[in-house]
Amino acid sequence: MFFHQRFIPGLAIYSYIVGDEKTKEAAVIDPTRDVDEYLRIAKAEGLRITHVIETHVHADFVSGSAELKERTGGVAQVYCSGLGGKEWTPPYADHVVQDGDEIVLGSVRMKAVHTPGHTPEHVSWAVYDLTRSKDTPWLILTGDFLFVGDVGRPDLLGEEARKKLAHQLYQSVFQVLPALPDFTEIYPAHGAGSLCGKALGSRSSSTLGFERRFNGALQVRDEPAWISHLLEGMPIAPPYFRRMKQVNAVGPKIIGPELPGQRRIGAKEIHDRVCERCLVLDVRPKEAFAATHIPNAVNIPLGANLPTWAGWVLPYDTPIILVLDNPGDLQAVATHLIRVGLDDIQGYLEGGIEAWETAGYPLDRVGTMSVHELARQLQNGAAPTVLDVRTDSEWNAGHIDGAIHIHGGRLQDRFAEVPRDKPVKIICGTGYRASIAASFLKREGYHDVTNVVGGMTAWKAAGLPITTKAGASCHT
Repeated sequence: MFFHQRFIPGLAIYSYIVGDEKTKEAAVIDPTRDVDEYLRIAKAEGLRITHVIETHVHADFVSGSAELKERTGGVAQVYCSGLGGKEWTPPYADHVVQDGDEIVLGSVRMKAVHTPGHTPEHVSWAVYDLTRSKDTPWLILTGDFLFVGDVGRPDLLGEEARKKLAHQLYQSVFQVLPALPDFTEIYPAHGAGSLCGKALGSRSSSTLGFERRFNGALQVRDEPAWISHLLEGMPIAPPYFRRMKQVNAVGPKIIGPELPGQRRIGAKEIHDRVCERCLVLDVRPKEAFAATHIPNAVNIPLGANLPTWAGWVLPYDTPIILVLDNPGDLQAVATHLIRVGLDDIQGYLEGGIEAWETAGYPLDRVGTMSVHELARQLQNGAAPTVLDVRTDSEWNAGHIDGAIHIHGGRLQDRFAEVPRDKPVKIICGTGYRASIAASFLKREGYHDVTNVVGGMTAWKAAGLPITTKAGASCHT
């Protein structure tokens, strides 16, 4: 049996290729939209992608199933669950899967196991290597049902659906999983860093036996207590999750072999015509953005977290123009954006920020300061607004006394809570999220905005005072 696991950092996505080495048939499970890697691996291994399988309608990225079918010339057939009803059965599915349905690829057999709870239609896929056992699965592809260290969250479809899904998830855990032996290997659709659960482990796989012993969500409790424990401390779900659900349920548009954004756009065109109706996304490092940038540009530095934050804070109805550190970054940036459905990339600034500078167009900047400078200002009686844009759990673990806490993903809905009549010092973990927040505050008309470089990591390392959730002051 051929088996390949692909991991995408940031979104923390796992997808899979399973195939038979004799017949050369292969299936791709839960593909992302950038499908070139699956095609490359299949070609290198001499495999034909004949099946594309989805465990469920994803909320955190755009499915690549329709894209992969298109790129294989229609050879690959798409298999999606029909167990959630018509609303959750993608129209691009060639085969609508029911509980117990099987797919055979030579000596590999895959069996659909209905495991609702994260979503109503969710199926896991038990994989059998028939050369070893016809009756016992070697592994199970658990999608967003069971992770290493956790289970999928049931709260992404609203409060009313959450009650039903939480009950279904409890039943899936304690009625479906017991049928599988301890030695069954589990391969999930996400790893640590995903917001599809709250306690995902960093290992890429596990066994059911290990999870039964050490996964808190698999410990036996009565149902109300189990659900309460599961939902306690659940991270905020980005609003773009709802959009991804809709896109995947209806079917995303086909991108094709060429990524969007290939057009080079001159500084004059951007200045004269385009900027009035587009968003300038500057993906240069936070230090470069702070030093100089196009007024009203949004900064999300290129890196693994770009798609998560782009999906969280960027509008989906506005064309995007990129400002890159160098043109070679275009493919990586465009790939990140299409994974979360931001397809309307018009192009990139030809010549980079230097071209804008030499054309004599207006520039803006974001102030920077060290944690020591901020501490001195606070100790000397200065009264800037300290805006902490970290998560609730980070804030509760320790923050600067008197700071305002607004999760960076919610800042655009809560500008009114940030005073405009005094300087704003923005702090996060290391400065990445603070740069994003600073760019939005500048767009909103805040003038005196400063990124505290090094963030709370530097603040704590310097031994500066913090306050805990209970309000007691302490020192690291």
